[in-house]
Amino acid sequence: MPIGAVDPERMTPEQRAVHDRIAAGPRGGVPRPFLAMLDNPGLADAVQGIGAALRFSGALPDDLREVAILAAAGAYGSGYEWDYHEPIARRAGVDDATIAACRSGEATALADRKAAAIVAFCHAAVRHNRADRAALALLSTELGRAAATEVVAIAGYYPLLALFLAAADLDHPVPGA
Repeated sequence: MPIGAVDPERMTPEQRAVHDRIAAGPRGGVPRPFLAMLDNPGLADAVQGIGAALRFSGALPDDLREVAILAAAGAYGSGYEWDYHEPIARRAGVDDATIAACRSGEATALADRKAAAIVAFCHAAVRHNRADRAALALLSTELGRAAATEVVAIAGYYPLLALFLAAADLDHPVPGA
């Protein structure tokens, strides 16, 4: 493994403290991206804090948050993030058509305008490394500024996690992509 710490028995005290803090939090365990970051425990702790804020105390309702996460994972091609979040999205009520749009980026046929705006923005942001002004304006109109800001954060945060997964050889392609 080029980076990361997956074996708690071989972790430094600082790594183990961050590992245990993440495990005791709302995730109920330590997802792989944070294991990949544990060579720098302070960074892992800070990054997981952003994710906890996005997932557990954000402005987006659960279903739309998961749409954004799946769209970012689909655009980046992170199978781990996809596999982790697809069941969460389904439990939150995200339908098959929206999940397929998150995978492909083709959101124009979606009846839910909010989900369509999220998918379009996240795919464009991840694939082109920029925030399209028109797509961002649509997000702000559809969701409000606080939720639109959160979508921007998700579009940047999940590719960060995916990059750590790839660097630590802990990722795989998105199923069905």
